[in-house]
Amino acid sequence: MEYRCIKGIDLPLSALTYGTPGSATKHATRDDAFRSYDMAWEYGFRTFDTAHSYGDGEETLGAWLKSRGHRKEAVILDKGCNPGQEGSTDVFSAKTIREQAEMSLRRLQTDHVELYVLHRDDPRLPADEIIEELNRLRQEGKILHFGGSNWSMERVMAANAYAQAHGLKGFSCVSPAYSLAEYLHDPWGGSIALSGEKQSACRAWLKENQMPVFCYSPLGRGYLSGKFRTDGGKAIQACIGRGAIMEYDGQVNRARLARAEKLAEEKGCSVSQICLAWLLHQPLNLFPIVAPTTKEHIADNTAALSLRLTDEECGWLMDGRQREAG
Repeated sequence: MEYRCIKGIDLPLSALTYGTPGSATKHATRDDAFRSYDMAWEYGFRTFDTAHSYGDGEETLGAWLKSRGHRKEAVILDKGCNPGQEGSTDVFSAKTIREQAEMSLRRLQTDHVELYVLHRDDPRLPADEIIEELNRLRQEGKILHFGGSNWSMERVMAANAYAQAHGLKGFSCVSPAYSLAEYLHDPWGGSIALSGEKQSACRAWLKENQMPVFCYSPLGRGYLSGKFRTDGGKAIQACIGRGAIMEYDGQVNRARLARAEKLAEEKGCSVSQICLAWLLHQPLNLFPIVAPTTKEHIADNTAALSLRLTDEECGWLMDGRQREAG
């Protein structure tokens, strides 16, 4: 594992962040979740992502950190306030943030989290009271840094302009979706992704400012995991979930996946390693969020950190031209 620092957080952050959904969603029992977290810790994961809306995710992570005595070495990225997503009843307000943040701390059995990220935005409303409430939580020592997940850069910059004008701290990190696969459709509502030509200005700003980016779905929710192969005989529906198909399946992404399969064969590695290596090659301050639950997959994901791709290979994975022309 590689480690990086963020100013204002005394602990080193693992280059890959470990995603911890509720034990009921990806694990049969809490014991199964604990075993996965133990393996992740063994492979060097020190940053853990969870959210108020992840079922029993916060309770499970908090119980594991306490039982293993790891809290003083672990960085927690917690998320709250999720208005607009299908099935959510959250209201975009300072009251929602306060209530959920304090509930999350109780669930996590901690007095603070290093990173607190707002899950979604309501761009119809000003972010003024949101920035003020997040600053109060920070002044109380309950959060160290805060940011936005599915927030557009326009809204992040507007919120930060308000913060600067009033002598307050602004967003210092973001957590959108980002992967080699372009985000083609948003079935959930209010999702933000960095991929695609429309987001080029956003990526340029993040590159220039080197704001930490804790990107979710770095393997396209499994689309780039190697479970579905364009050169295989299985239908995509038999390989990956409906969500990944709705978000990512299309001609442009099938072509990129096919090139990833070819490059993986040439290099003797997995498709997921190629796709993570492409992401880590990007000139942004990235901390991809992965959620492997077996030792094999944890080892596969962490091995991608030592896989180096050239600019030519990364360009070819994207558009299929540069490498073929050479």
